[in-house]
Amino acid sequence: MLGSRGFLLTGLMACSLLAAPAVRAQDVVKIGQIEALTGATATYGWMSAQGTKVAVEEINAKGGFKVGDKTYKLELIQADTRGEPREATVQFRKMMEDKVRFVFGPFLTNIFNAIEPIANQNNGKFLLFSGATSAHAALGKPDHDYLLRTWNWDAGSAGFGQLMVDYLKKLNTKKVAMLFQNDAFGKTAVDIYTGLFKAAGIELQVELFEPGTKDFSAVLAKLAAGKPDILFPGYSDAVLYDIVRQATESGFANRFFLVRGSIGPALKNKDAIADYVAYVPKYFEEAEKSEPKVKVFIESYKKTFNREFPYDQAPLCSSSCYDHVYMLVQAMQSAGTVDDVSKIRSALLAMTYDGLWKIRYDKTGEAVFGFDVVHVRKGGSIEIVKYDPTKE
Repeated sequence: MLGSRGFLLTGLMACSLLAAPAVRAQDVVKIGQIEALTGATATYGWMSAQGTKVAVEEINAKGGFKVGDKTYKLELIQADTRGEPREATVQFRKMMEDKVRFVFGPFLTNIFNAIEPIANQNNGKFLLFSGATSAHAALGKPDHDYLLRTWNWDAGSAGFGQLMVDYLKKLNTKKVAMLFQNDAFGKTAVDIYTGLFKAAGIELQVELFEPGTKDFSAVLAKLAAGKPDILFPGYSDAVLYDIVRQATESGFANRFFLVRGSIGPALKNKDAIADYVAYVPKYFEEAEKSEPKVKVFIESYKKTFNREFPYDQAPLCSSSCYDHVYMLVQAMQSAGTVDDVSKIRSALLAMTYDGLWKIRYDKTGEAVFGFDVVHVRKGGSIEIVKYDPTKE
Protein backbone atom coordinates (compact mmCIF):
# COMPACT_ATOMS: atom_id res chain seq x y z
CA MET A 1 0.00 0.00 0.00
CA LEU A 2 2.76 2.36 0.92
CA GLY A 3 4.54 1.38 -2.28
CA SER A 4 1.50 2.24 -4.34
CA ARG A 5 1.15 5.55 -2.53
CA GLY A 6 4.81 6.35 -3.12
CA PHE A 7 4.42 5.49 -6.78
CA LEU A 8 1.42 7.78 -7.04
CA LEU A 9 3.27 10.71 -5.42
CA THR A 10 6.27 10.14 -7.65
CA GLY A 11 4.01 10.13 -10.68
CA LEU A 12 2.33 13.37 -9.62
CA MET A 13 5.71 15.02 -9.07
CA ALA A 14 6.86 13.91 -12.52
CA CYS A 15 3.71 15.31 -14.09
CA SER A 16 4.28 18.60 -12.25
CA LEU A 17 7.84 18.81 -13.54
CA LEU A 18 6.69 18.07 -17.06
CA ALA A 19 4.02 20.74 -16.80
CA ALA A 20 6.35 23.40 -15.36
CA PRO A 21 7.84 24.60 -18.68
CA ALA A 22 4.34 25.06 -20.13
CA VAL A 23 3.35 27.22 -17.18
CA ARG A 24 6.50 29.29 -17.49
CA ALA A 25 5.94 29.69 -21.25
CA GLN A 26 2.66 31.45 -20.51
CA ASP A 27 4.66 34.07 -18.63
CA VAL A 28 6.67 35.02 -21.74
CA VAL A 29 5.56 37.40 -24.48
CA LYS A 30 7.36 36.79 -27.77
CA ILE A 31 8.49 39.81 -29.78
CA GLY A 32 9.80 39.22 -33.26
CA GLN A 33 11.95 41.50 -35.36
CA ILE A 34 12.48 41.11 -39.08
CA GLU A 35 15.26 43.32 -40.43
CA ALA A 36 18.41 43.25 -42.54
CA LEU A 37 21.07 42.79 -39.86
CA THR A 38 23.82 42.00 -42.38
CA GLY A 39 24.36 42.71 -46.06
CA ALA A 40 24.47 45.82 -48.22
CA THR A 41 21.20 47.28 -46.86
CA ALA A 42 21.78 46.58 -43.16
CA THR A 43 22.22 50.22 -42.13
CA TYR A 44 18.68 50.72 -40.89
CA GLY A 45 18.07 47.14 -39.81
CA TRP A 46 20.89 46.78 -37.32
CA MET A 47 20.15 50.19 -35.80
CA SER A 48 16.50 49.41 -35.13
CA ALA A 49 17.47 45.93 -33.90
CA GLN A 50 19.79 47.47 -31.35
CA GLY A 51 17.06 49.73 -30.02
CA THR A 52 14.69 46.79 -29.57
CA LYS A 53 17.31 44.69 -27.79
CA VAL A 54 18.14 47.48 -25.32
CA ALA A 55 14.46 47.95 -24.41
CA VAL A 56 13.83 44.20 -23.99
CA GLU A 57 16.89 43.73 -21.81
CA GLU A 58 16.00 46.73 -19.64
CA ILE A 59 12.44 45.48 -19.09
CA ASN A 60 13.54 41.92 -18.28
CA ALA A 61 16.31 43.11 -15.96
CA LYS A 62 13.69 44.91 -13.89
CA GLY A 63 11.77 41.66 -13.45
CA GLY A 64 9.48 42.06 -16.42
CA PHE A 65 6.09 43.76 -16.40
CA LYS A 66 2.73 43.05 -14.85
CA VAL A 67 -0.58 42.66 -16.68
CA GLY A 68 -3.44 41.97 -14.31
CA ASP A 69 -2.11 39.72 -11.55
CA LYS A 70 0.54 38.07 -13.74
CA THR A 71 4.15 39.05 -14.43
CA TYR A 72 5.64 38.60 -17.90
CA LYS A 73 9.05 38.80 -19.48
CA LEU A 74 9.84 39.44 -23.14
CA GLU A 75 11.48 36.95 -25.48
CA LEU A 76 13.13 38.67 -28.45
CA ILE A 77 13.37 36.72 -31.71
CA GLN A 78 15.45 38.60 -34.28
CA ALA A 79 15.55 37.34 -37.87
CA ASP A 80 18.20 38.51 -40.34
CA THR A 81 16.68 38.97 -43.79
CA ARG A 82 20.00 40.18 -45.25
CA GLY A 83 17.78 42.54 -47.25
CA GLU A 84 16.60 39.62 -49.39
CA PRO A 85 12.81 39.32 -49.90
CA ARG A 86 12.84 35.53 -50.29
CA GLU A 87 14.72 35.05 -47.01
CA ALA A 88 12.34 37.49 -45.34
CA THR A 89 9.27 35.51 -46.36
CA VAL A 90 10.76 32.30 -44.92
CA GLN A 91 11.64 33.97 -41.62
CA PHE A 92 8.35 35.83 -41.34
CA ARG A 93 6.23 32.77 -42.15
CA LYS A 94 7.99 30.89 -39.34
CA MET A 95 7.14 33.70 -36.91
CA MET A 96 3.49 33.45 -37.88
CA GLU A 97 3.58 29.64 -37.45
CA ASP A 98 5.16 30.14 -34.00
CA LYS A 99 2.31 32.53 -33.11
CA VAL A 100 4.52 35.57 -32.53
CA ARG A 101 1.89 38.26 -31.96
CA PHE A 102 4.15 41.33 -32.10
CA VAL A 103 6.72 41.87 -34.86
CA PHE A 104 8.97 44.91 -35.29
CA GLY A 105 10.15 45.81 -38.77
CA PRO A 106 10.89 45.88 -41.54
CA PHE A 107 12.40 49.23 -42.42
CA LEU A 108 13.10 48.25 -46.02
CA THR A 109 10.28 48.73 -48.52
CA ASN A 110 11.22 45.68 -50.60
CA ILE A 111 11.02 43.46 -47.50
CA PHE A 112 7.66 44.91 -46.45
CA ASN A 113 6.28 44.32 -49.93
CA ALA A 114 7.50 40.71 -49.79
CA ILE A 115 5.94 39.82 -46.43
CA GLU A 116 2.74 41.84 -46.87
CA PRO A 117 0.69 39.00 -48.44
CA ILE A 118 1.61 36.66 -45.57
CA ALA A 119 0.79 39.38 -43.05
CA ASN A 120 -2.60 39.91 -44.71
CA GLN A 121 -3.38 36.21 -44.30
CA ASN A 122 -2.71 36.57 -40.58
CA ASN A 123 -4.71 39.78 -40.17
CA GLY A 124 -6.21 39.99 -36.70
CA LYS A 125 -3.69 37.54 -35.22
CA PHE A 126 -0.70 39.84 -34.72
CA LEU A 127 0.60 43.42 -34.91
CA LEU A 128 3.40 44.58 -37.22
CA PHE A 129 5.37 47.68 -36.21
CA SER A 130 6.98 48.69 -39.50
CA GLY A 131 9.07 51.69 -40.48
CA ALA A 132 8.97 50.99 -44.22
CA THR A 133 7.98 53.79 -46.56
CA SER A 134 5.51 51.58 -48.41
CA ALA A 135 3.75 50.81 -45.12
CA HIS A 136 2.35 54.35 -45.21
CA ALA A 137 0.24 53.63 -48.29
CA ALA A 138 -0.97 50.33 -46.80
CA LEU A 139 -2.36 51.86 -43.61
CA GLY A 140 -6.14 51.59 -43.38
CA LYS A 141 -6.51 49.21 -46.32
CA PRO A 142 -8.63 46.03 -46.03
CA ASP A 143 -6.82 43.16 -44.26
CA HIS A 144 -4.28 45.60 -42.80
CA ASP A 145 -5.63 45.93 -39.25
CA TYR A 146 -2.35 44.39 -38.11
CA LEU A 147 -0.29 47.32 -39.40
CA LEU A 148 1.18 50.20 -37.40
CA ARG A 149 3.89 52.47 -38.78
CA THR A 150 6.58 53.46 -36.29
CA TRP A 151 7.90 56.28 -38.44
CA ASN A 152 6.18 59.49 -39.50
CA TRP A 153 5.66 60.41 -43.13
CA ASP A 154 7.61 62.86 -45.25
CA ALA A 155 4.37 64.57 -46.33
CA GLY A 156 1.29 65.69 -44.41
CA SER A 157 0.81 68.27 -41.67
CA ALA A 158 2.43 66.01 -39.04
CA GLY A 159 5.19 64.80 -41.36
CA PHE A 160 8.73 66.08 -41.26
CA GLY A 161 9.10 66.64 -45.03
CA GLN A 162 6.69 69.54 -45.24
CA LEU A 163 8.26 71.26 -42.24
CA MET A 164 11.75 70.72 -43.63
CA VAL A 165 10.81 72.27 -46.98
CA ASP A 166 9.27 75.20 -45.11
CA TYR A 167 12.60 75.64 -43.30
CA LEU A 168 14.44 75.74 -46.64
CA LYS A 169 12.03 78.35 -47.94
CA LYS A 170 12.90 80.58 -44.98
CA LEU A 171 16.52 80.38 -46.16
CA ASN A 172 15.37 81.99 -49.43
CA THR A 173 16.02 78.81 -51.42
CA LYS A 174 14.98 79.06 -55.08
CA LYS A 175 16.37 75.85 -56.64
CA VAL A 176 17.21 72.41 -55.22
CA ALA A 177 19.12 69.54 -56.85
CA MET A 178 17.94 66.12 -55.61
CA LEU A 179 20.33 63.14 -55.83
CA PHE A 180 18.79 59.88 -54.61
CA GLN A 181 19.37 56.17 -55.09
CA ASN A 182 17.50 54.48 -57.93
CA ASP A 183 15.39 52.08 -55.88
CA ALA A 184 11.84 51.78 -54.54
CA PHE A 185 12.31 54.34 -51.81
CA GLY A 186 14.32 56.73 -53.95
CA LYS A 187 11.55 56.90 -56.54
CA THR A 188 8.92 57.34 -53.82
CA ALA A 189 10.93 60.16 -52.27
CA VAL A 190 11.21 61.90 -55.65
CA ASP A 191 7.44 61.75 -56.04
CA ILE A 192 6.87 63.15 -52.55
CA TYR A 193 9.36 66.00 -52.71
CA THR A 194 8.50 66.98 -56.28
CA GLY A 195 5.07 67.93 -54.96
CA LEU A 196 6.35 69.55 -51.77
CA PHE A 197 8.90 71.74 -53.55
CA LYS A 198 6.43 72.70 -56.26
CA ALA A 199 3.91 73.81 -53.63
CA ALA A 200 6.65 75.85 -51.95
CA GLY A 201 7.59 77.54 -55.24
CA ILE A 202 11.06 75.95 -55.27
CA GLU A 203 12.45 74.58 -58.53
CA LEU A 204 13.63 70.95 -58.35
CA GLN A 205 16.21 69.15 -60.50
CA VAL A 206 16.42 65.35 -60.02
CA GLU A 207 19.06 62.71 -60.72
CA LEU A 208 19.13 59.07 -59.56
CA PHE A 209 22.24 56.95 -58.98
CA GLU A 210 22.50 53.17 -59.04
CA PRO A 211 22.97 51.19 -55.80
CA GLY A 212 26.65 50.59 -55.08
CA THR A 213 27.82 53.81 -56.73
CA LYS A 214 31.05 55.20 -55.25
CA ASP A 215 32.08 57.84 -57.80
CA PHE A 216 29.48 60.62 -58.00
CA SER A 217 31.62 63.14 -59.90
CA ALA A 218 29.77 62.89 -63.23
CA VAL A 219 26.27 63.25 -61.79
CA LEU A 220 27.41 65.99 -59.39
CA ALA A 221 28.87 67.94 -62.33
CA LYS A 222 25.57 67.57 -64.20
CA LEU A 223 23.60 68.88 -61.23
CA ALA A 224 26.08 71.71 -60.61
CA ALA A 225 25.56 72.92 -64.19
CA GLY A 226 21.99 73.75 -63.21
CA LYS A 227 23.32 76.11 -60.49
CA PRO A 228 21.12 74.92 -57.60
CA ASP A 229 21.12 76.77 -54.30
CA ILE A 230 21.40 73.54 -52.35
CA LEU A 231 22.04 69.81 -52.92
CA PHE A 232 19.50 67.33 -51.52
CA PRO A 233 21.31 63.93 -51.37
CA GLY A 234 20.15 60.68 -49.83
CA TYR A 235 19.59 58.60 -48.15
CA SER A 236 22.05 56.90 -45.82
CA ASP A 237 25.48 57.68 -44.43
CA ALA A 238 26.91 54.89 -46.57
CA VAL A 239 26.61 57.18 -49.60
CA LEU A 240 26.37 60.59 -47.91
CA TYR A 241 30.00 60.61 -46.79
CA ASP A 242 31.12 60.06 -50.38
CA ILE A 243 28.66 62.56 -51.87
CA VAL A 244 29.50 65.39 -49.44
CA ARG A 245 33.24 64.84 -49.73
CA GLN A 246 33.24 64.64 -53.53
CA ALA A 247 30.87 67.60 -53.89
CA THR A 248 32.98 69.88 -51.70
CA GLU A 249 36.38 68.75 -53.00
CA SER A 250 35.33 69.28 -56.62
CA GLY A 251 33.55 72.56 -55.95
CA PHE A 252 30.21 71.23 -57.17
CA ALA A 253 28.29 72.05 -53.97
CA ASN A 254 28.87 73.15 -50.40
CA ARG A 255 25.28 73.55 -49.21
CA PHE A 256 23.30 70.41 -48.35
CA PHE A 257 19.78 69.47 -47.26
CA LEU A 258 18.76 65.98 -46.19
CA VAL A 259 15.89 64.18 -44.55
CA ARG A 260 17.65 60.86 -43.91
CA GLY A 261 21.16 60.29 -42.63
CA SER A 262 23.19 61.95 -39.91
CA ILE A 263 25.22 65.13 -39.49
CA GLY A 264 28.38 62.99 -39.50
CA PRO A 265 29.30 63.93 -43.10
CA ALA A 266 28.91 67.62 -42.22
CA LEU A 267 31.20 67.42 -39.20
CA LYS A 268 33.80 65.42 -41.11
CA ASN A 269 33.83 68.14 -43.79
CA LYS A 270 33.05 71.09 -41.50
CA ASP A 271 35.62 73.43 -43.06
CA ALA A 272 34.41 72.72 -46.61
CA ILE A 273 30.64 73.07 -46.20
CA ALA A 274 28.69 76.32 -46.03
CA ASP A 275 25.36 74.89 -44.83
CA TYR A 276 24.19 71.39 -43.94
CA VAL A 277 20.51 71.22 -42.94
CA ALA A 278 19.42 67.82 -41.66
CA TYR A 279 16.28 66.24 -40.30
CA VAL A 280 17.36 64.43 -37.12
CA PRO A 281 14.71 62.70 -34.98
CA LYS A 282 16.78 63.71 -31.96
CA TYR A 283 20.11 65.47 -31.60
CA PHE A 284 21.48 63.13 -28.97
CA GLU A 285 24.66 65.09 -28.27
CA GLU A 286 22.53 67.91 -26.83
CA ALA A 287 19.69 65.79 -25.42
CA GLU A 288 22.09 63.67 -23.35
CA LYS A 289 22.95 66.74 -21.28
CA SER A 290 19.40 67.86 -20.51
CA GLU A 291 17.08 64.83 -20.78
CA PRO A 292 17.45 62.15 -18.05
CA LYS A 293 15.73 59.44 -20.12
CA VAL A 294 18.18 59.98 -22.96
CA LYS A 295 21.12 59.73 -20.60
CA VAL A 296 19.78 56.45 -19.17
CA PHE A 297 19.28 55.06 -22.67
CA ILE A 298 22.82 55.93 -23.74
CA GLU A 299 24.31 54.27 -20.67
CA SER A 300 22.12 51.23 -21.21
CA TYR A 301 23.23 51.02 -24.83
CA LYS A 302 26.90 51.08 -23.84
CA LYS A 303 26.33 48.36 -21.26
CA THR A 304 24.35 46.14 -23.63
CA PHE A 305 26.77 46.28 -26.56
CA ASN A 306 30.03 47.13 -24.76
CA ARG A 307 30.82 49.87 -27.24
CA GLU A 308 30.63 53.63 -27.58
CA PHE A 309 27.27 55.16 -28.35
CA PRO A 310 26.76 55.76 -32.12
CA TYR A 311 25.64 59.38 -31.96
CA ASP A 312 25.57 59.69 -35.73
CA GLN A 313 23.17 56.73 -36.12
CA ALA A 314 21.28 56.76 -32.82
CA PRO A 315 17.91 58.26 -33.84
CA LEU A 316 16.80 55.34 -35.94
CA CYS A 317 18.02 52.69 -33.52
CA SER A 318 15.87 54.32 -30.88
CA SER A 319 12.73 56.01 -32.07
CA SER A 320 11.50 53.22 -34.28
CA CYS A 321 11.94 50.46 -31.73
CA TYR A 322 13.21 51.35 -28.25
CA ASP A 323 10.32 53.61 -27.30
CA HIS A 324 7.82 51.48 -29.20
CA VAL A 325 8.67 48.37 -27.17
CA TYR A 326 7.90 50.31 -23.98
CA MET A 327 4.80 51.72 -25.64
CA LEU A 328 3.62 48.19 -26.49
CA VAL A 329 4.10 47.03 -22.89
CA GLN A 330 2.14 50.01 -21.59
CA ALA A 331 -0.65 49.27 -24.09
CA MET A 332 -0.83 45.63 -22.93
CA GLN A 333 -1.11 46.82 -19.34
CA SER A 334 -3.83 49.31 -20.30
CA ALA A 335 -5.74 46.69 -22.32
CA GLY A 336 -5.34 44.11 -19.57
CA THR A 337 -4.16 41.44 -22.01
CA VAL A 338 -1.05 40.16 -23.78
CA ASP A 339 -3.05 38.10 -26.29
CA ASP A 340 -5.92 40.20 -27.62
CA VAL A 341 -4.18 42.17 -30.38
CA SER A 342 -7.33 44.13 -31.22
CA LYS A 343 -7.59 45.53 -27.68
CA ILE A 344 -3.86 46.22 -27.58
CA ARG A 345 -4.01 48.05 -30.92
CA SER A 346 -6.90 50.19 -29.64
CA ALA A 347 -4.90 51.02 -26.52
CA LEU A 348 -1.91 52.04 -28.65
CA LEU A 349 -4.04 54.36 -30.80
CA ALA A 350 -5.54 55.98 -27.70
CA MET A 351 -2.31 56.78 -25.87
CA THR A 352 0.51 59.30 -25.96
CA TYR A 353 3.79 57.86 -24.75
CA ASP A 354 6.38 60.11 -23.13
CA GLY A 355 9.74 58.40 -23.58
CA LEU A 356 12.86 59.49 -25.43
CA TRP A 357 10.26 61.07 -27.68
CA LYS A 358 6.67 62.05 -27.09
CA ILE A 359 4.85 59.68 -29.45
CA ARG A 360 1.26 59.16 -30.47
CA TYR A 361 -0.39 57.37 -33.37
CA ASP A 362 -2.71 59.17 -35.74
CA LYS A 363 -6.07 57.62 -36.66
CA THR A 364 -4.49 55.54 -39.45
CA GLY A 365 -1.92 53.97 -37.14
CA GLU A 366 1.09 56.06 -38.15
CA ALA A 367 3.42 57.41 -35.47
CA VAL A 368 3.65 61.14 -34.89
CA PHE A 369 6.61 62.44 -32.91
CA GLY A 370 8.79 65.48 -32.55
CA PHE A 371 12.11 65.99 -34.30
CA ASP A 372 15.06 68.36 -34.57
CA VAL A 373 16.36 70.29 -37.55
CA VAL A 374 20.13 70.47 -37.16
CA HIS A 375 21.77 73.27 -39.14
CA VAL A 376 25.55 72.89 -39.36
CA ARG A 377 27.52 75.82 -40.75
CA LYS A 378 31.10 76.26 -41.90
CA GLY A 379 33.52 75.45 -39.11
CA GLY A 380 31.08 73.13 -37.37
CA SER A 381 28.79 75.56 -35.52
CA ILE A 382 25.39 74.00 -34.87
CA GLU A 383 21.90 75.45 -34.52
CA ILE A 384 18.96 73.28 -33.40
CA VAL A 385 15.32 74.00 -34.31
CA LYS A 386 12.78 71.77 -32.56
CA TYR A 387 9.37 70.70 -33.89
CA ASP A 388 6.65 68.87 -31.95
CA PRO A 389 3.74 67.74 -34.17
CA THR A 390 2.21 65.81 -31.23
CA LYS A 391 0.84 69.14 -29.94
CA GLU A 392 -1.28 69.64 -33.07
